[in-house]
Amino acid sequence: MRDVELPTPEVMVQRAMSVTGATDEYQISQMVQVVNDLSEYCRKNSITDGSYGMRSLIDWIVSSEITGDVYESALYTIISKATTDEVDREALVSAVLEPIFTKKRKKATA
Repeated sequence: MRDVELPTPEVMVQRAMSVTGATDEYQISQMVQVVNDLSEYCRKNSITDGSYGMRSLIDWIVSSEITGDVYESALYTIISKATTDEVDREALVSAVLEPIFTKKRKKATA
């Protein structure tokens, strides 16, 4: 395995939008921020058993467009690929994902 530096956030946004056809630049920018924060968190905390980057970002965008839920899609794309350790996954969710995207509340049924 070889570490490759991620492109600048602006380049990541443009590439991701070009590949996926997504049009919400603000949301894609937020997703890029999460991926970059995830990369930084993993590096600082020696979480090295997973992968993340442009492919994970693109998978997340496509999944989000299918499900309509950015938060849930993140759990099954970028978070699950970043590490196999459940404690580290929980830390990534609280430290990286939740500051930018929150879990959707379920609507109460009558």
